[in-house]
Parts: sequence; structure tokens; C-alpha cells
Amino acid sequence: MAKIPRDVSVLSKEYLSPNLAQVKLTGEALGDFPTGFEGGYVKLVLADLEDKASMRSYTVRAFDPSRAELTLEIVSHGDKGPAARWANQVSNGDSITITGPGACQPINTEGDWFLLAGDMSAIPAIRVNLERLPSDATGHVVLEVIDEADKIDLDLPPGMEVHWIVNPEPDSPNSMLEDTVMALPWRDGNVAVWVAGEFSASRALRQYFRHERSVEKGFMYVSSYWKIGDTDEGMKAAKRADPEPW
Repeated sequence: MAKIPRDVSVLSKEYLSPNLAQVKLTGEALGDFPTGFEGGYVKLVLADLEDKASMRSYTVRAFDPSRAELTLEIVSHGDKGPAARWANQVSNGDSITITGPGACQPINTEGDWFLLAGDMSAIPAIRVNLERLPSDATGHVVLEVIDEADKIDLDLPPGMEVHWIVNPEPDSPNSMLEDTVMALPWRDGNVAVWVAGEFSASRALRQYFRHERSVEKGFMYVSSYWKIGDTDEGMKAAKRADPEPW
């Protein structure tokens, strides 16, 4: 899929919780935006198009082709980096250039049970994946949020159990997410895993699922969206330098 630039404007911005903003984009440039990319991503171009350091990826939460409306959900905590500042300051009518969409990495819905985990950066994609699960799905969802009020309602099968972790300092090194996941009882059958979030947590869980639980490759997706104390480029460099390929 060609990552062509599209000039759009902000249709609306509302807060789903204190630290999660929902931003809807619209414009004629979305007229040929492809459908079926929920859970994929677009990149926000926050400066000159040739300056890749100013491009940041965000999950496509929804797209309505009849209205040419693209919905993103963005963590608005803090004011570090161009993307965080944009999310905090943007208002209706503001213009922005996006590229994409990039490919989706959906959870394998053929699992006997399911395990999804992530911090607030992964909530949009996890919500998309939960909506794709079969109605009789069973398993666990582990979500790390910044504030009690960030525990938003989830549309999920009744057999899925949600475990919330409240961490008001997500930028400080910790092991809350991986500790909670590793403490869950392991069920019989073939598990389908989907994990995304901070680099260290994702890496620890990838090692756990791969080496301790022997999760099948086709049933495991683990990704890193950001890295504590580092830029987006630094996180990507850390992934490339990892002895085990991501």
C-alpha cells in the first residue's frame, strides 16, 4: 500500500478518559482511503514531509468511507515530543498531513483461548482486536493505564476477563505489565497472543511466550510502540539491535 500524503483537517476531538483523546479527521483526500485497515496505522506528519523524525504512527480505530471520517485514539499524557504536543494542543479545524495506511496485524482468531496485553498506546488496536474475537472467546485482557478514570468500557465477549493495572508514572522503568501477565493461570489448548506497548515490557513478554510457553509463531504477535527515555528512532534502533529479531 503506497504511503501517499493526504492533507486532512480535524473534525472533532474528545476525551474518552483523562489520558486518551479521540481525534476524528476528515477531508477530500480521504475519498480513496481504503477500508478494512482498522487496527493498522497512519503516520502523522508533524513537520516537513522529508523529516522522518517528525512522523509518528497511530492506530486506525475506525474509518467511515460514507463520511470520509478517520478516527484515531491518542494517548495525551505529558508534553514530551511533537506527537504528544500535537495531541494536547490540536483543535477543530486544524490541518494535518497523514500518510498510509499501514498494514494491520490482527490477532489470530483460531486460538482455543486468547491473551491480549498492552499499555495505553495499545488500547485502540486492542479494542479493534477484541471486536474481532468470536462471541464465545475466552481468555484474558491486561491493560496498563495511567489513572483509574482511564478504565474505559470495552466491547468484548463475556468470556474474556479484564485485568487493569494503574501506573501513574508510565515513563519510569517498571515491570507491572509483564508481571501481571506472567502471573495469569495458563489454560489448556492453543493460545492466541497479541501484545503491544513499551519496548522493555513487550520484549520480556515476547521472551516469555516464545521460550517459556512455546506459543506457536502463527499465534503470537508482539510489538513495541515506544521506549522509555528514548525517541521513536531510538526505539526502532533498539529493536534492530536485539539479538532475537522482532
